[in-house]
Amino acid sequence: MPRKRSDFIKRLHTETRKNIEKKSAQYAKQANKGKKKVTFQQGDLVWLHLRKDRFPHQRKSKLSPRDDGPFKVLQQINNNAYKLELPPEYSNVSTTFNVKDLLPFASKPESRTTPSQEGEANEDIHSIYSSANETTLDIADPITRSRAKQLEKEIHSQE
Repeated sequence: MPRKRSDFIKRLHTETRKNIEKKSAQYAKQANKGKKKVTFQQGDLVWLHLRKDRFPHQRKSKLSPRDDGPFKVLQQINNNAYKLELPPEYSNVSTTFNVKDLLPFASKPESRTTPSQEGEANEDIHSIYSSANETTLDIADPITRSRAKQLEKEIHSQE
């Protein structure tokens, strides 16, 4: 009799484990529905989301920009983490970021400027970091949508 009981319990455990795995797969499928897998290659340009907890000096006001960039991807650490080339003003911040804080350079985050304000900030231009054999790009701070399109054309024309 104890033999039948232990077999019953083992079957019950295996069936329960299968049901849990099946439900977990269903939950994961539903939770990941509509999500795009984003991967960046070494040398890609990305926008960086400035989180309040990580960038307290850049996010002092709710009117401060929420994104900055473009920054060059130096290395892919794993599927969710990337190392970026940051300017000196971010010296106290780790250069490793989660993929959810990064956006491809081609898709500029929504600008809060009105159409009449676009292009006004293009007077103070500085160059992005580059290696010795690359041509430097002039990038205004903050970058408007029209300026981002222009920079994207310049990048593709250099390739």
